[in-house]
Amino acid sequence: MSEVFELRGGATLVAVKVAEEELTILELTLQPGSGAGEHAHTRESETVVVLEGSLRVGNSLLQCGETAHLPRGVRHSFVNEGDAVARALFVCVPGGLERFFRAIADPAATEESVAAAIADAGLEFG
Repeated sequence: MSEVFELRGGATLVAVKVAEEELTILELTLQPGSGAGEHAHTRESETVVVLEGSLRVGNSLLQCGETAHLPRGVRHSFVNEGDAVARALFVCVPGGLERFFRAIADPAATEESVAAAIADAGLEFG
C-alpha cells in the first residue's frame, strides 16, 4: 500500500508500508533548497539512497547512487543544495514513520496536532 503526501517547502513524499510495521520506505522528491533541519529519530534507523540529483545528509554530499546509514539517535539534517530536483529513498526500520507525514500533511493540521505528531513519532528537532 502506498500513500502520497505533498509537504510544505516543495517536497513530495510517497510512503510504502511493508510487513506490518517492520519497514517503511519513503520516496522523497525535493525541490532545490528544500529538506529537513537537524533532528534525530528515537525509534528508527534510516538508510538514505539518492536516486536523482544530489542531497546533503549531515556533513556528506551524496550523489545519485550513493547511500548513507543513520543509526537511531544520530542527529542529522538533509537538504537539496543543487539547482535541480533531487529524489531519494529513506528506508526506515522499524516502520511507522509514515504516520508522522500523514499527520503533518493534513490540511487541517494545527500547531498542536503537528507537535503531537512529532512527539508520537519520537522525533527530536533542534
